[in-house]
Amino acid sequence: PKLSEQELDRSFALPYTRLPHPRYNGKGDIPAYEMIKFSVNLHRGCFGGCSFCTISAHQGKFVSSRSERSVLDEVRAITVMPGFKGYLSDLGGPSANMYRMGGRNEALCRRCSRPSCLFPAPCRNLRNDHRPLIELYRRVDRVPGIKKSFIGIRDDLFEKDDWEYLREVIRRHVSGRLKVAPEHTEDGVLKLMRKPSFALFRTLNERFGRICREEGLNYQLIPYFISS
Repeated sequence: PKLSEQELDRSFALPYTRLPHPRYNGKGDIPAYEMIKFSVNLHRGCFGGCSFCTISAHQGKFVSSRSERSVLDEVRAITVMPGFKGYLSDLGGPSANMYRMGGRNEALCRRCSRPSCLFPAPCRNLRNDHRPLIELYRRVDRVPGIKKSFIGIRDDLFEKDDWEYLREVIRRHVSGRLKVAPEHTEDGVLKLMRKPSFALFRTLNERFGRICREEGLNYQLIPYFISS
């Protein structure tokens, strides 16, 4: 079942050490830990329903989001951690930018048998508004000690003509490269993966380049592909 905001907040308020398991003591740097040491998880679950992914199987199809207060409390705790230099390595979740997204009418969602709310086209009942996430980014940026937070995105969450979120990401949350995961280039394979046509990535690449030129930024868009 979907966790409530209060249940998720209580889970993240437990007295975690934010340290690796003691068995790793004295064994040098742990690459996986270094990558997530100064990261913040905003939500659980995913309604993407990609056929190759298990997130919805072990976290559920419904997205559970933390409150802003819970997120900001964790960010403030990170700012006093040894070695923190002002940069959050990731401000997101298992499904990147799905914070506070879901069905407008969840009663309809509970009766729905679609494996994906995004494929073959976004559900008309889906609320995929990025404004709550943009406001949270800005509040995190105002926390004393935070210089910048970096994020990844799912490009299939954009409204057809709403690219305000992409501009916000490029201007404030990119270190020089923005990572996205079209996963494949061939539409026949993408259909089996329950992913959108590669044409969406081409559109994103064009918009990304245009925004970078308008903002005077020399940034790169880095696509991820599944192989083997």
